[in-house]
Amino acid sequence: MSSTLKKLGIEFKELPQSQVDEAIYSIQTMRLEQILISEGEIFDWQNLLNRPDLVSLKYPEKLGTLIMQDEKESSNSFFIFDINNPLRIKVIATIKSKKYQQTFLIVAIIGIVPFCMEDSRISQGIEIIINLILGIDIILKSIANGFILSKKSYLKNIWNSLNFIAFLFTWCLFLDDSQISEIIKTIRFLRIFRFIEEVSILKIQFNAYVGSFLRVKPVLIPIFLVMIYFSIIGLHLFIGLTERRCRLTQYPIDDIWIADPNIQKLCGIWECPENTYCGSLLDYDLPRNETENDLEAFNWNFTRFDDFFHSLLVVFTFLNVTGWSGTTFMFWKAMTTYVTATYFLIMILLMAFILSNLLLALFYESFMEKSSIKNTQKKLKQEQQQIEEEIKKKNQQQLINRLSVISKQKEKGNQISNFSIYFTEEQNINVKEVEQELFINKLLNSPKILVLNTLFIFISAFVIAYDYDGIPQIQNQRLQLIDFICILYTFFEITVQFCGKGIQDFFSKRINVFDFLIILSQWLLIFYLVSFNQPLIFNDNKEIIFIKSLKILRIFKSLFFAKVFYTIAVLIRSLISTLIALKKILFLWICLIFLMSIFGKHLLQYKMSEQNMTIYYNDLGSSIMAVVNIFYNEEWHITMYKYGRHTQASIVFYIICVIFGQIFFIRLLTAVFLNEFSLHIESVQTSLKPIDYKKLFSKKKIQVEKKEQKLELQQNKQEKRKEKKRESTYLKELRVIGQKKKTNSMINQLQGQASFQNLDEFLNLFQDNQQQESKIQVIKSDNALKQQEYENKTLFIFSEKNPLRIRVKYFIENLPFRVFLIILVLICVIRTMLLTPFLSPESDLFAILKTIHTVNTILFCIQIFLNIVSDGLIIGEDSYLQKSPYNALNFIITTIDIVAIFNYNQLIFNLFSSLRILEFIRIGAELNQNINYVSQALMKAFQTMIQLSIFCFVILLVYGIFATKLLKGCLYYCSISIELQDKVQDKWDCMDNGGSWINKILGFDNVFDSALTLFVTATTEAWLPILIDTWSSRGKDLAPINNHNRWWAVYFQVFFFIGNICMLNMFISLVVNTYQETKIKAQGMSELNGNQREWLQIKNSIHNLTPRVNYELPKNKLMMLFYYFAESKKLKYFWHSIIALNTIILSLFYTRQNEIFRNILIEINQYCILISAVEICGRFIVKQWKQRDIFVIIDFFGIILNLFDLFILQQLSDNFYVLRTCRAVSVAFQLLRNYYIIRRFPELEKLFNTIFSVIPSALAMIFIMALFLYIYASLGMDLLGYLRPQNYIEGFDLHFRKFTTAMFSLIRVASSEQWWALLVDSVHTRTPDFACIYIKDYYDYQEHGFNGCGTYWAYAYYISFHLIFSLVILNLFIASILGAYEEHVKSEQSAISKYQLHDVLNYWAQYDPKGTGFLNYKQFWKLSSEIAICFGVPVKELLDPANKTNFLRALNIPLYEDEQGLMGYLFHDVIVSLTKLSVELKYGVKDLESSSYKGKDFFHDYHKFFKKTPYNSGQMSSIIFIQGKIRTIRNRKKGIKFLDIEALKKELQNQNDAERSAQYNEN
Repeated sequence: MSSTLKKLGIEFKELPQSQVDEAIYSIQTMRLEQILISEGEIFDWQNLLNRPDLVSLKYPEKLGTLIMQDEKESSNSFFIFDINNPLRIKVIATIKSKKYQQTFLIVAIIGIVPFCMEDSRISQGIEIIINLILGIDIILKSIANGFILSKKSYLKNIWNSLNFIAFLFTWCLFLDDSQISEIIKTIRFLRIFRFIEEVSILKIQFNAYVGSFLRVKPVLIPIFLVMIYFSIIGLHLFIGLTERRCRLTQYPIDDIWIADPNIQKLCGIWECPENTYCGSLLDYDLPRNETENDLEAFNWNFTRFDDFFHSLLVVFTFLNVTGWSGTTFMFWKAMTTYVTATYFLIMILLMAFILSNLLLALFYESFMEKSSIKNTQKKLKQEQQQIEEEIKKKNQQQLINRLSVISKQKEKGNQISNFSIYFTEEQNINVKEVEQELFINKLLNSPKILVLNTLFIFISAFVIAYDYDGIPQIQNQRLQLIDFICILYTFFEITVQFCGKGIQDFFSKRINVFDFLIILSQWLLIFYLVSFNQPLIFNDNKEIIFIKSLKILRIFKSLFFAKVFYTIAVLIRSLISTLIALKKILFLWICLIFLMSIFGKHLLQYKMSEQNMTIYYNDLGSSIMAVVNIFYNEEWHITMYKYGRHTQASIVFYIICVIFGQIFFIRLLTAVFLNEFSLHIESVQTSLKPIDYKKLFSKKKIQVEKKEQKLELQQNKQEKRKEKKRESTYLKELRVIGQKKKTNSMINQLQGQASFQNLDEFLNLFQDNQQQESKIQVIKSDNALKQQEYENKTLFIFSEKNPLRIRVKYFIENLPFRVFLIILVLICVIRTMLLTPFLSPESDLFAILKTIHTVNTILFCIQIFLNIVSDGLIIGEDSYLQKSPYNALNFIITTIDIVAIFNYNQLIFNLFSSLRILEFIRIGAELNQNINYVSQALMKAFQTMIQLSIFCFVILLVYGIFATKLLKGCLYYCSISIELQDKVQDKWDCMDNGGSWINKILGFDNVFDSALTLFVTATTEAWLPILIDTWSSRGKDLAPINNHNRWWAVYFQVFFFIGNICMLNMFISLVVNTYQETKIKAQGMSELNGNQREWLQIKNSIHNLTPRVNYELPKNKLMMLFYYFAESKKLKYFWHSIIALNTIILSLFYTRQNEIFRNILIEINQYCILISAVEICGRFIVKQWKQRDIFVIIDFFGIILNLFDLFILQQLSDNFYVLRTCRAVSVAFQLLRNYYIIRRFPELEKLFNTIFSVIPSALAMIFIMALFLYIYASLGMDLLGYLRPQNYIEGFDLHFRKFTTAMFSLIRVASSEQWWALLVDSVHTRTPDFACIYIKDYYDYQEHGFNGCGTYWAYAYYISFHLIFSLVILNLFIASILGAYEEHVKSEQSAISKYQLHDVLNYWAQYDPKGTGFLNYKQFWKLSSEIAICFGVPVKELLDPANKTNFLRALNIPLYEDEQGLMGYLFHDVIVSLTKLSVELKYGVKDLESSSYKGKDFFHDYHKFFKKTPYNSGQMSSIIFIQGKIRTIRNRKKGIKFLDIEALKKELQNQNDAERSAQYNEN
């Protein structure tokens, strides 16, 4: 290589050492952030030589030959062209040229064109020509590099391999049409990758995207194993249930048993109507009828658990929360409702909420700083280099200009107010321009003009937004006139901007370019209207109105610069910066959509007619829409099932698209968005400062204070002057006395007496002043104490030292009182659940509940009174109402309960009464740290969400205006029978045929309706019906026709990107940041740096360890046999093979399988259970609960259940549902034993430890979610309990009549699965086609039954629930998962990982096998060397014999004493001290401990067995020396000479003889 460089004349330039270190570190810790966000380039020879900052080239003409000598192998290409062949050299130079690359970029683009066209001779001809050209490229590159044999040959490159495969399969165009040939022809679409290869940016992004698949291994493998687990359980729980249908006859007739086609439901738990009979073909061994379930209600027979693969397909759909509620509703009609709901809810919780978010956390983890301690040196170098670069980049002229501007502003002084409602733009201002400021610049910078511009923008926005269906013509014309005036004003505005800033400076800002384009569209519109003689002002053409509405987008410019709307300005700037940073990955997204669309179009084109499909692949545009819906997770399973009836390729295509599109790419995009948005919002907040309203509104107060200060100063000056006068008179008297020295003694004596008298008088005056001042101070302090005592008195009676108050305080802080309060809250919760709107006010239960309510209210009043006596009501920070928001809530609820005793209103009363359950949050926060973090983050998140919700509401209004302008009044439809629908073309045809002309509840008739519809679209899964209603509309008073204008799909899909990808991820980002900040603050680590936080986490991890107990082999032979069966390494392989065999056997069951084969499987399963029982019982007996292994306990319980199900259950019960449920639970326990196999593989165990690490946080969030579900379920029963059954709230699956079903309905709303449908049914009031009764109370319900109308309060109910639960609580769930995973990653990647700590446990156990937690000095010294090796610290540094004393002093470990008086060290003290010293030596950090925060104190169980001494490890050497001296003295007293070997031997021999004689006497 060096000879080649010399011949080329290439000289590498030296790089700074900091840059070299940075490059090495970047290579070692390459992350997605560096690949996806940063600028990247491919460092081949061509790009390297284009970097003059790195290399210089003297002889470029020798490039072709010499590069070949270095890069290429010496083998001949095609066995003909050697390395010096002129043709090969020429080919190399050709393919390296830019013209060649540009040519094939054009060829790649043209090669995509035939895929976008319909199949024809023209498209085939283009493909063949392009394929021939690409064939030439293959030949040239093979000549240059070799084809396959050399290391860098053509086919060794993955991109070239894809191109070659596409080249070969393109010739398959000439094959005959068949299903196999169609699949083969599809492979030629790999040619699209050639375009990605030729575009370097796309290639980098695509390589990063593919490389991210390797990162998902820690989560992907557990996801797959969990899917298998639930698939097998579902197989045994629901096998054969899809054939339970309502039959027309009670028994089969001639082996035919017809299902009622009008009843498309499973039966069993759900009872069939009259004259129909529930039954399954399996009951009579009849063959399966493939057509009876080929219906949409059963997902065309794809959703079933009849075999393992169908079960796996159903479970796969739950990974993305796709159609989960429909599947649940289908099966819980045939199987026990609560068992089915439990199975599916656990599956959706584990897969969709935990594992799916773990995948997001894994991508997000790429941007986390894994270890602050490890990166200490790197960060210091980075900071130093950054400072140096900033100093070099400073432009002196720019600084001078900036200083001149500042000095000019200072000269103005107080003439111009510093207060501004707009953010100023930084400009490069010339000094001359500042000195000679023109009038136009003064006008431009005038606050009045800025306010006027903003005013016109908001007036224009209001005029555009103030539009609705049925607006009067006169009012509409007035609005259009005002709008035209606003357009005319833009001429003045832009003129001032151009003249003041200059055109170039104006267009330097992207926001100005965006604003100008909007204004330009209005000018062009005026030019068009004038040119074609169209009405200029009053024009009702929808297209013209739409273009005029574009001015509404100008509001974002005002919000962008408005200081008044600080939060919105920050969010807009952060969002824009984030989208700009993501432009490359968004471009890759577009390419992936196009690629998948091409494949889908070829595989599924014309498989189904457009009339039967909403989403189809018959053309490129429809294919793109279908693929986008896959990325958006929008009802893709329905389209997959529909096409799956005609081709199995649909299933494969959709599964691949979902995995690589929705599961991988969207989560990767979300992770990048979260990281970028959080970074940009921090940078924007630091650069922009909000208005300080406190200073603004406190000017008058400051002036008053200044006046008071002046008066005080004047008074102080006057007092000082008086004191100075007194001092001066006294000094004068002293001087007079001093001048009369040589007088007679009588005079001197008299003068001396006089001087002393004057001095005494002065001193007396001074003392009097001091006494007066001290008296004043005492009086003031007494008053302050009296005031403080007055304030500290509770109820103005009980002081702090009052005995009654002290006793009350002790009483309410006592544990029994707290338990009593918990019981009270629990009683209140149960009472609220029982007090349903269906309970008769005259019933005994109602009377009991009312009595309980009265007693509870009295007890809560007593509780509040005692707390007020103890802490006070409202005065002081520790008062009852200020102490906790839960106290304030309790006070409000109790007040309302008192009112409810005398004036009962069930809806309001139950609403506030149900809020008492929030008291459990406070209780849980005291018991569990995770609940504490979540509860604090929840309170803080609500404040953040309000600000973000306002911003999102503005976006919804702005985007909804366009739909309002085009669709107001256009979504009406005719409610009429299906037979007459073809006759209806408009409103009048509908009425003539006896129909009702009805409007859609979710529509676009005004701006707020549009905002609500778009909010539903952004937050729901099944928004396709809304899209269908939109693209079917033809105009006002016209009947809708399906697929009338499918271009509306673009409107919705663009908005779904804005609403779902951007807006909802903004919610997630802010909630994640809020959670992390709150957690750090709650832990008290907000003031710690990164090193100190990491060390604190390491120290907490150490304190969570316990000394390991080495198991002692049993001495009993029987126990030894059990131990051999349970712990023998050889037998473990046998036990694990039994577990694996059992799992395989359980997955082989399917419906209608051969009876002999089924019996064989059952027998093998029985033998596996019996063998496992031997192993489990042996392990359970051997361990005897000593090690507290939770898996042993679960195994033991599970095997009992397995044996019970195997031998006893069938004899006790023949109930089908009981047998199925127990069977499924038994299978679940059998499958859990696979965890023993997983533990045999350390990598797999680490993967599952990842899941276990986030479960505590997930459980804390589930606790919070359950509380809010309870509140809304209680309110929903009172609000919507009497609803008439409709399309979705139909009375069995979804309704609010039972508490449990109400909670399940809300879970569906929380999962965003078609929650708008429940909203529509809940607000359905009385209309011509919907007869209902407005039911107010129980007596109306008794009269009319479930025929109640909806209520408009349902809007507030559902929207508030979705905002609170879905956008805050579920996002907090995601935040807790991300936070827990971050801690898990940091524990693995920190300076001391948890796996190193586990090794430390093993080392300790070698010296402390009983796990006492105590080591003596010698044991400690040996242990410290092994720990040093484990932590990677050289033993020479740690254990220098000459430095033992200093080492022990540095450790500073406290010494403890055992019962025998032996001194030593305790487990956690040793590990913490050694770990800290090892980290300091290894990474060179010294600031691990903070002086302000040390963390919480830990007390372990074994501490009570040892007594702490006043000594530490630094004094150990002296103690050992003293102990040695004392031992020598004791030995001498016994007559043993110290170090006399003969004497010691003799003493030992005497002791042995004495012991033998004692044993002989005993025998």
